[in-house]
Amino acid sequence: MNVSKPTERQTNQSSIKLLQIMECLAEQRTPMRVQDLAKKVNMTQATVLRYLYALQDAKYIYQDTETSRYALTWRVCRLSENLNSFLSLRNITTPFINSLANTLSLGVCLVVNQNDECMYLDCIDNPNSPTLQRIGKKAPLHATGSGKVLLSQYTDLQLKEYMENKGLTKYTEHTIIEPDILREELTKVRQQGFGMDEQECELGLRCISMPLRDYSGNIAAAMSVFGRLDDMCDQRIHAEIYPALKEAAATISSRLGFAPDDGESQDQIKTTGGAK
Repeated sequence: MNVSKPTERQTNQSSIKLLQIMECLAEQRTPMRVQDLAKKVNMTQATVLRYLYALQDAKYIYQDTETSRYALTWRVCRLSENLNSFLSLRNITTPFINSLANTLSLGVCLVVNQNDECMYLDCIDNPNSPTLQRIGKKAPLHATGSGKVLLSQYTDLQLKEYMENKGLTKYTEHTIIEPDILREELTKVRQQGFGMDEQECELGLRCISMPLRDYSGNIAAAMSVFGRLDDMCDQRIHAEIYPALKEAAATISSRLGFAPDDGESQDQIKTTGGAK
């Protein structure tokens, strides 16, 4: 008798087919015919019907009595509610934040956008060079690495409104206060996949930040590694900090449901060093 090795992963094709059908139904704005659904998921109608009956029995879908078409019920929302209750963003990110801080001996923080400001949802400071970052503290979007990451998904109109409402306050001699320069900076963030803070919010402090994307592809939060200039030189960022942060951000995004396209990998990093 052949016994599979414990390290071998066996895929349950039935489970995958069931999920494909649910995802296809979720993408549609109106109930679907069996033949259309079968074509979308590349299965026979008989196979699709077998799964539809099971989902209908479990109350996850319903069949319209007039058209005989199928659609999801709101029961799927219960799964999302349970996920939000027991698996919050901090629950997912805390092990990675702790690991990065211990491995790199640098500060690490989790930042979300709250009313056009950075809000520190979690933070481990560098004991060797304490900074002003604290859980619950707020900071400007335009003057921080995480803030630039969060701003990078703003539309032109949203960015214009942000600059009009919040202004581009100068915190240090390195803070970006010109709208056109900020736009150029955000374009660079989108292209390279990370944001930098070059002493723009606090003198002597440098940070690199990466987006955490959810199942929709939107940036749900940003994770940053920060420290004093001597601890955050270009060489160390390139060789050690960037790869570690990138791996953590990719894993967290995956757990948030993000599935990147094949061409979205980031293999290059360019750091400027010094003031902008």
